[in-house]
Amino acid sequence: MEQARRLRRWIESPNIAGELDEETCAAIAQRVRREYDMDDASRGPWKEKYRRWLDLAQQVAEPKTYPWPGASNVIFPLLTIAAVQFAARAYPAIVRDRDVVRGTVLGRDDGVPAMDPLCPGRPLVGPDGAPVWLVPPGARRTRADAIGRHMSWQVLDEMEEWEEQTDKLLLKLSIVGVMFRKTYFDPALQRNVSETVDPLRLCIDYNAKSFATAPRITEEIDLYPWEVQERIRAGLFLDDEYGCNHDASPDDDAPVTFLEQHRRIDLDEDGYAEPYIVTIARDSGRLARIVAGYDMEGVMFGAADHRIRRIDPVPYYTKFPFIPSPDSAIYDIGFGTLLHPLNEAVNTSLNQMFDAAHLANAGGGFIGSGLSLNAGSVRFQVGEYKVVNAPGAALRENLVPLAFPGPNPVLFQLLTFLVDAGREIASVKDILSGAMPGGNTPGVLGLAVIQQGLKVFSAIFKRVHRSLGAEFRKLYRLNRIYLPDEVGFRVGAGYFSVTRADYEQGSGVEPVSDPEIVTDMQKLARANFLLAFKDDPWCDGHEIRRRAFDAAAIGEVGRVLRDRPAPNLDAVSRAQDLALRARREAREGAASEGRQRVQEIEALAGAILRLAQARKAEADAGGGADRGAMDRELADLEAWREEFGNDGSADVGGDGPGGDPRPPAGGAGGADRGGFPGVAASSGDAGGAAVPWGLPR
Repeated sequence: MEQARRLRRWIESPNIAGELDEETCAAIAQRVRREYDMDDASRGPWKEKYRRWLDLAQQVAEPKTYPWPGASNVIFPLLTIAAVQFAARAYPAIVRDRDVVRGTVLGRDDGVPAMDPLCPGRPLVGPDGAPVWLVPPGARRTRADAIGRHMSWQVLDEMEEWEEQTDKLLLKLSIVGVMFRKTYFDPALQRNVSETVDPLRLCIDYNAKSFATAPRITEEIDLYPWEVQERIRAGLFLDDEYGCNHDASPDDDAPVTFLEQHRRIDLDEDGYAEPYIVTIARDSGRLARIVAGYDMEGVMFGAADHRIRRIDPVPYYTKFPFIPSPDSAIYDIGFGTLLHPLNEAVNTSLNQMFDAAHLANAGGGFIGSGLSLNAGSVRFQVGEYKVVNAPGAALRENLVPLAFPGPNPVLFQLLTFLVDAGREIASVKDILSGAMPGGNTPGVLGLAVIQQGLKVFSAIFKRVHRSLGAEFRKLYRLNRIYLPDEVGFRVGAGYFSVTRADYEQGSGVEPVSDPEIVTDMQKLARANFLLAFKDDPWCDGHEIRRRAFDAAAIGEVGRVLRDRPAPNLDAVSRAQDLALRARREAREGAASEGRQRVQEIEALAGAILRLAQARKAEADAGGGADRGAMDRELADLEAWREEFGNDGSADVGGDGPGGDPRPPAGGAGGADRGGFPGVAASSGDAGGAAVPWGLPR
């Protein structure tokens, strides 16, 4: 516990050097300077090549004395073109719009329902029957979107240096092969800082096993005298005289170079070296500061003996590699390594061709003793003739010009071959530079050629994408520690807020850039593929439309794309009109059908009545009535019965659906009369009117 308390006190201390004696401070300062010199010497050859690469990319020409002073000294911009092309492709892929950082979601996002306290194990339901949620569905996605929006605002607006330095980092990275970013919280600015560090000023052992396990990382930092005094008054530096640089000019305001070394030192003498950050003046060697390079989250104790088992340092630096180096795990290779020999050969061939053309144009030769000009060398102006005291024959015989054949065609072919080889390495093709392909080249083939030509670039950009993710995770950690409880920010016309609890409960972040899609045509091709599924019930149509707008580089997609489609007022009005018309027609149809039904039933009842009257008259007259009239009435009645008696209407014991096929039982006159089936006398009246089967009474 005593050791843990000491570590916590040192974590909170602005300068541990104030608790150490002078002898210990001097020993630490000497060790830091000695080991910095060792690391710097290990990368000596690399530093020499580094300067040559930058000079070649900037086309810095040194004076030439061969083959004669003032000879041609043209530098072909092969390395420059390669670096500019890479930066022009990579920078828009990283900073495409307002979205640079995206929050991630790990695990299911289905929400956590509240449980009913009266019924354990049963979800709680509200008064409206909807479930009550402790964590609503989609809460993780909402939190991730808020974090991504806030961090994108941070790197683009709050951290003013980030975007400009990212542009410079990509250009220089392609030349030298490696760049570094330092990410930390600046208490003076009260915000996060992520600044680019030149590899020439970040010294690491060239033969270290890896960047993560390097024993020391030393950064050269220049501070003006007033900046040194500010740190002394803030308690960050010891109150001491740090002198000036040995190579400094007489300027009193010249900066002093300090060495900030991230390393391990066993300050508590327990046999385990803890991570610390030691700052000394480079030339005077005076110790300025010692601060803990770890926090309590990185301290791990043993479960049994509670001894410190491991301390992980807080990562400050992010390495951006270009192409892995075969002989160093720290300093990768770039176009400077790959194209410098070819570029030098191209320069030599080009300058030899210029020099040969110069000689062929200038001419020269010998003048014999038979021609005495007494004027030394003779130079002509355009259209000028010189007067000599010699006949023409003697003049021709005494002038012997030297033969200068001019540029060699083979040398020009060699130059073309070298330039093409350099473009192969740098993936700088005509079609990739925006030039039109041949007239007979199909569009699909052109896109395939572009995609194949970008394979090298895509592999390099994946490494940049991976490093961006590591940098954003460092910024995420700083927000989780130093962000206020709630902070508001404005993006365009919208005002948003995020809390530190969002970062504590979030799952992390990642870059929005996609290493697989580095051209606008690739983005649009994928978007067009997705648009075919926008109405598929298995796909999220809203997300598909959002990605399509993003691929087309439409800014502020949230203001263009609705959360849900707006109702079509014309369609709604037409639907209402159709519904009203349908209901009106239904009512009119029902009324017309009812009137027709009533008329048919009335006609049927009249036929039945006439038949009953005819039978009654036959009975009264003793059978003298007209049988033909009765037969016609019976035929009409049979037709009506077939049409209405078996149509599924209310059955009265007849042969309708579910009815009894037997004739209905009547009173005394219930027997069938005249052989007409289904007609029976009404109850209590032998001669009353009959009702056919299947018809309602």
